Amino acid sequence: MSDKESPMKKQGDFANSCVRFSRDADMGICELTGNWSLLDGDARRVYAKWQAFLSANPTISVFRFVVRNVECWDSSLVIFVKHCCRELSEFGKEADCSKLPEGIVTLIRLSQGRRSNKSKSEFNWNAGIDLLETGISRFREGVVAFVLFWGEWIGAFFLMFTGKSNMRIRDLFDICRNCGASALPIVTLISFLTGLTMAFVGSVQLEKFNAKIYVADLVSLAMVREMGALMVAIVMAGRTGAAFAAELGSMKLNEEIDSLKTFGISPMQFLVLPRTMGLLLMTPLLTLYADVVGILGGLTVGTQVMDFSVLHYFDQTQTALKSMWEVYSGLVKSLAFGLIIGLVGCFKGLRSGNDSASLGRAVTSAVVTSITLIVVCDALFEVVFSYLDLR
Repeated sequence: MSDKESPMKKQGDFANSCVRFSRDADMGICELTGNWSLLDGDARRVYAKWQAFLSANPTISVFRFVVRNVECWDSSLVIFVKHCCRELSEFGKEADCSKLPEGIVTLIRLSQGRRSNKSKSEFNWNAGIDLLETGISRFREGVVAFVLFWGEWIGAFFLMFTGKSNMRIRDLFDICRNCGASALPIVTLISFLTGLTMAFVGSVQLEKFNAKIYVADLVSLAMVREMGALMVAIVMAGRTGAAFAAELGSMKLNEEIDSLKTFGISPMQFLVLPRTMGLLLMTPLLTLYADVVGILGGLTVGTQVMDFSVLHYFDQTQTALKSMWEVYSGLVKSLAFGLIIGLVGCFKGLRSGNDSASLGRAVTSAVVTSITLIVVCDALFEVVFSYLDLR
């Protein structure tokens, strides 16, 4: 067929010259020849011939595709063979493309996709197992690293009393100031609003029983037992724990920690110990302050909304706090909370990566882990106190 012939002539000749079918025993042969630059009408006629041959020979189990004397071809040839192979697969028959050019076979494989549905589900299942295994391995490595970190901190803590520690007292005072006095504004606001909110909520319920005076008992006991220590711990986790992780992570990123090790200075004694000791000392003091401010918040509601006198409210508060263990239990919790915040913040900072993205993840992880451990620790304290009948 010459190039001067019209496209309509090419189109008319296609259905008779571009595909031929034959049979060799149990094998069907589909011979592709001629020009495969097809229009839609040509494709429909070729596919109709293929379906007619397939229906007339139901016993053929293998179909072989052969290319001979193809003048030119485009994606229409690939689409035709692909449709044929898919239809053979649906009928449980085999398609033999070994006689096709390598380029056509490659395009057919790409058009069929990388995986079938079965292999895709198997891949997802395997990927899920790999992800679970990786998560368990990372969790185990993190637990082991934290246990080693905890043991090193205990050694540095006892070494501090021998006078051989690298910790500087000046650093401890600076951290105490940053953790204590600098945190007073936010602790004041949070504690006052917490006491205010508990008084409002309690008054709504106690008014039903004509027992609004017991709002003083509710606020005072809730603040000294739970809310004072818990709110201070959450505030310090978001404020100071994140700052510790960011400081130590930035020092690691700038290789300052490696410089300390080069000079024989222990990062645990020089950096971690003063930070954890500062939080350990300041958290109970902030908890006491938060208890007082929270009670004053309840006092504001009692005197301004419920028309109690100041003396009456304080007398009821004193009656509720007749046992000093109510106050001591909150302080014991605050000691544990402060230690958790300091250790987790420093641990995450020292284990951060060597780029800014990993530093951000370390700070986020420090806050989330600290708050999670604080809540778990608080629940364990309540279980122990109840078991020992300390309530």
